[in-house]
Amino acid sequence: MSGGRARAGGARGGRDTYHAGLTTEAVVDAAVELSRETGLTVWSLRDLAQKLGVAPSVIYHHVGGREALNHLVAGRVMALVGLPTQVMPWRQWFREALFPIRPVLRTYPGTARWVLLHGPVLADLAPVIDSGIASLRRDGFGQEAAIAYAALVNTAMMMIAGADDRILYEGDAPRDQASLIRGIEGVSAHSEGISQVTRDLLVQFTGTPEEIAAAQDHYYRFVLERLMDGLELRLRSGETG
Repeated sequence: MSGGRARAGGARGGRDTYHAGLTTEAVVDAAVELSRETGLTVWSLRDLAQKLGVAPSVIYHHVGGREALNHLVAGRVMALVGLPTQVMPWRQWFREALFPIRPVLRTYPGTARWVLLHGPVLADLAPVIDSGIASLRRDGFGQEAAIAYAALVNTAMMMIAGADDRILYEGDAPRDQASLIRGIEGVSAHSEGISQVTRDLLVQFTGTPEEIAAAQDHYYRFVLERLMDGLELRLRSGETG
């Protein structure tokens, strides 16, 4: 961990020990690592302080409170994706933006939900958003460019956040899928619709970790591609304004 270690601080005599060698970058490094290990919403400032060997007040001194840290962690994680900043055909732009983003955000659970709620406040995303909107306008979306952009990005973030929630709040997702299938077996025997959902959808998310990962990625891309199909039909209809 860069930035060195601070002496545990809480300090004696009513003052926290100030660690001159600790940097904001080192604090964010540790926060990003904790987010990878446990999820962005799971660790506390006390956990982060313990990881760095300092008192929580030292974290406040270098970075600020928890919301400031969430902002910095989310920005650091989003920077790992390599999001497009060039104008290009709109479907190409969204494939280059949203397909690579999923494996990165899944590595840092909770980040997708934060981005869904706060994404536009990340200043570094401005060139990305500008190029996405410009790509849509270039291809004729006009006044509906912002709505189309939000529909695609929010759908992607919600799907990733939902998968994160299964891990963060409901335990192991693959095991949950198997339990779900067992739990609805009795119902599916009397419902063709539920039986087909179980047979053609839910069973895809069981098996080896590699099989489950492939099925999850296929589902994610399927939903986004079908959403793009719908937007393209609307574009061709001339209703985009």
